[in-house]
Amino acid sequence: MATLTPVPVTLPKDKVPTKENVRDIIGTFLTKEWPYVDPETLTMSYNASFANAHCPVERPKPATGTHTETLKVFIKFHHDTLVDFEILKHLAPSKHEEALLSYEYGQSGLGAKVYGFFKTQDGTLGRIDEFLDARNMEPEDVENRVIRADVAKGLAMFHALKTSLEKKAVESYYEAVINGLKKYHKMGKLKALGKEGGVSVDNLVDYDFGTRLRKVVDKLESIRAKAGWCIHDVQFMNVLVKNDPKEGESRVTLIDFEFVMQNYRAIDIGGHFMQKMFKWFDEESRIARCRTYTEEEKRHFCEEYARQWNKLTGDSDTGDQVFLESEYGYMLAITFDIQGMLCFMSEEDDKDSLNLLALNKLFDEFVDQYAKLGLEDP
Repeated sequence: MATLTPVPVTLPKDKVPTKENVRDIIGTFLTKEWPYVDPETLTMSYNASFANAHCPVERPKPATGTHTETLKVFIKFHHDTLVDFEILKHLAPSKHEEALLSYEYGQSGLGAKVYGFFKTQDGTLGRIDEFLDARNMEPEDVENRVIRADVAKGLAMFHALKTSLEKKAVESYYEAVINGLKKYHKMGKLKALGKEGGVSVDNLVDYDFGTRLRKVVDKLESIRAKAGWCIHDVQFMNVLVKNDPKEGESRVTLIDFEFVMQNYRAIDIGGHFMQKMFKWFDEESRIARCRTYTEEEKRHFCEEYARQWNKLTGDSDTGDQVFLESEYGYMLAITFDIQGMLCFMSEEDDKDSLNLLALNKLFDEFVDQYAKLGLEDP
């Protein structure tokens, strides 16, 4: 069902679908009952985010008899991004490849089933997924040992996933990101935007991330860090916690695969630890009001990850090995976020003080971790 299917629908100019639009899109794939639903009886909400929009849709139960098709689905609409992530375009999956990956992930039993991948007559691409009875993960969730273990196992399974995506060299990613970071090094426009927003980012802009990131990558090479299919954008909004999991089923599932590509698995593991400190869609502060991951919790996570990884690959990795990789991966993940935020800032003239404060927090975390691991020149 990941084949691109044209649908006889034209979205309004503002791209916000009507109830009739979503009924007709869904009815193209779920053909027995959905095409005959009265659009006015549908319950739906439309939520636009940075590059995409999400639309859960529910129809009422039939007045008589039992239904054979699902009552609720999740539609994802792809819109043109506000920021051109040109540096990763040649590495990140196309929308069709992302849909195929999502389909394969769903077929494995790890994620939501994909019902269809579509293109409207106005050119909008989108996907219809199974609706999961779940909520977005909160930073405090990973203080629960069981949920933390499920996230660890979920990442290991994703990293080792067999997919039809083309594997591209890990080094290609770092060549692109380092070149991207160099573009923003000492950029006067970024400093000016910080001042306008009331938060100085001068120290961050003057910091040579590119050279230091190269040193981190060299260190990972020297310890023979393992690679796999990495998500990169592992913010907690991209992990769902199921409300009522079946017995023996994972409590979590991973979503949003726009940036899936080959990389050191450490970028996702270290990134998961780092992301506990942030709530990127909070209206009061992007920095979470909770404690950071403890070393004990990190080591438990890495033990669970190693156990699952070994089960899937036949390797004999230890929790200590995964933990060491994650310590360097922490910085890889920070540079992914900083690159994206500087790109957005530069192209959209963003000077939101909450974003600027979070950017400086990322910078402080990178500097502290770099010093902690003894990478700074004497």
